[in-house]
Order: sequence, then C-alpha cells, then structure tokens
Amino acid sequence: MRSTSTANPIILYLAQSQREPLTISPPVQFDIPTPETTLSPETLFSLDAPQLDPINSSVFDWWYFDAVSETNPDDSLVITFFTSTMNAFPFLRANETSIVNVWLWASFAHGTTFADTVPATVATVTGADRKGANSAGDWSPTGFSWNAPTEDLSQYEIVIASEKIQVEGRLTLTSHVPPHLPCGIQPERTTLEIAPHTGWVSLVPDAVGEVDMKIRGSTLKSRGPGYHDKNWSDRPFVDSVNSWYWGHGRLGPYSIVWFSYLAVNDPNNSTYVSSYVAKDGKLLVSACESSILTVRPIGTPGTTGGRYPPREGDIPIGFRLEYDLGEEHGRLNVNVSMRTVVAGDRENYMRWTGDMVGELIGSERRTHEAGSDPKGGETQSSSPVGVAVLEQFVLLE
Repeated sequence: MRSTSTANPIILYLAQSQREPLTISPPVQFDIPTPETTLSPETLFSLDAPQLDPINSSVFDWWYFDAVSETNPDDSLVITFFTSTMNAFPFLRANETSIVNVWLWASFAHGTTFADTVPATVATVTGADRKGANSAGDWSPTGFSWNAPTEDLSQYEIVIASEKIQVEGRLTLTSHVPPHLPCGIQPERTTLEIAPHTGWVSLVPDAVGEVDMKIRGSTLKSRGPGYHDKNWSDRPFVDSVNSWYWGHGRLGPYSIVWFSYLAVNDPNNSTYVSSYVAKDGKLLVSACESSILTVRPIGTPGTTGGRYPPREGDIPIGFRLEYDLGEEHGRLNVNVSMRTVVAGDRENYMRWTGDMVGELIGSERRTHEAGSDPKGGETQSSSPVGVAVLEQFVLLE
C-alpha cells in the first residue's frame, strides 16, 4: 500500500513473507476466519498487520505499546505508531502534515511528564522475515521501531534512538497470557469490532514490561505490567465515538483489560463492552457480552466526574469495574483510583496511571463446596491490589 502524493509522505506496508506491497481485501478488515480454537502464527501476524487499504485523511490505524511500574505507577511509558491525520483522529498535533508519525508519553516518579511526536516519511510493517522477526515495524527516519521475534508474538522489543526529541532506549514486553479479541475467539469467524466501524485487538493483554530509557537526560527504568494493542477505523473517530473507557492492569494473580464504548447515533443505545480476565496466565474471560462487564466512573462529590453517560469535561477520579467470571469463578469487582495524568486535554481525552484494589466474590456453588456458610450465597475471598494504565474519550457535548 503506497501513497506518493506531494501532500503526504510515502507509506509502505510489506506483507508476511513477501517483499511486495500488501493488499487488503476488503479494504478494511473487521473479522477473520477462525476454524480452530487457537490462533495460528499467520493469523496472529494478520492481526498485527495494517488493517486498512488505502490510508487516507478519513481513516486511522495505530499500534499502541505501554508499561507501568509495579512499584510506583507514577513511572510509565506509552508509545504509539500512527497512520492517521488529525481529520481522522483529532487528538494528533494540529499542524502535522505527515500521516505516519510516532508519539511518546512518559511520566516519572518525581512528578514530571513528557510528551512529543516525530513525523515519519516511510512506515514499514513486515512479518516472518529472514532476520527472525514475526512482526516488525519501522517508522523511518524517526528512530522508532518494534520487533517481535517469536511466532506467537509473545515478545516485543520497541527500540528508540531519536535525536529529534532526545530519547534513546528500549521497552521490552514478555507476555504470559493469551491474546484478546473483542468477543474472544468465535466459531468459524470472529469479529474484530469493539463497536461499529472500530476495530480493536489486544495481542498482549498483559506482559512483563521492562523500560530502560533516557529521555532528555532523565532516566526512566522500571518493571511492571506491559501491554500492546491496535485500533483502526474506516471513518473519522468523531463519527463513531461518543465515549470510551479503556484500561488494563494486573492485580495480584489477575490480568485484566476493560473496554466500554458508546457509539454515535446507535439505534439501540447499546453499551459495547469487551472484557478480559486471566489468572496466573490462564484465561478466565474473553468476551463482549454486556452482562459480563460494567464500567462506571467515580467522581468527586459536587462534580460531574461520576456522571454516566459522560459528557465532555467530566473528569472522574476513578472507575468501578464489575466482572462476572461465571459460576465457577464468581465475580471480580475492582476500584481504580487515578495517580498520574499522562496525557489529555481535560475536556475530551484523558490518560492516567492508577492504583487498583480488587474484591473477589466467590460463587454460591464454590462456597457450599468449601463447606462454609454462604451468607446469602456470597463470600469475599480475597482483595488483590495492583496498578493500571487507563484512558477515556468523551465527545458528547
């Protein structure tokens, strides 16, 4: 896929095991064949590959990576490789003429934050090449690239050597949980839409994320939950999204991801959700039924921060997550409280790091099997704690 207009830089995507432009048919991918209950290496790469053809001013496709310190969530790093214009995704820099660019956000335990972007002239995504990469991206000449050396895409290394923004170092992700698709893996064919016209897959819902960076003279070095996903759409962001709440983290043995989305002009006024929970690396939930996950904002008394549905300018101080893990595993309720503002305009978009406290409620069956008094069918069995990265977009006035 290539654009050679004078207004935009060249974009080049290379297909798996090929040295020729990738052609996507249909022009946007919102579902995939899944004849098996597991994802093949070829399918995994197709999920990490470009999802649109061609890239123009009204569509977006991006690759997102992050990590947050498990000991101090004020230390965090986010890197996003974009193929988008501000017309398609309005939170990019207003005067940016390149449709391929990279953003980096960092926060430090001493209280400072950093954000900057570098425009690219060529974006290359490859898979299964002779150098041992099974997914690789290079936004040239920014000095930003990623490489996944394993067939199952369980490891990623994001390398940065940018003189322009004075950043050098690497982020490594080592996943210990299965990938997540919006509704899990479905029989025969699986949707990739979190909501109409919005694709989303999380190839690394939770990983050991290790950061070793030098950012304008300041060292950022941490270890904690890491994450990788990608989003795309065949129309502008504002034409699809009224609001979305998204986040991920690890609390105790649980790896969790949440996504709650209200769509523009939705005829059913549906809340689109996607929930993911794994325990000790074993998948418990990967689904999109609205009965499985509820996400609600928590606001400071006397403010609109806890209003739902939200409107622009509503800034919560936390979120309440309620997961139904099924009869065998009970319920997992999580309170997320904000720590550091990593990015945002305090009107339509915010990203934070946060602390999490969980409450695991056992099922009636498990309580009876344990031989204890169910006290109405429920007992609290544990209160795991952890850290998170989370964000909200609110575009409804």
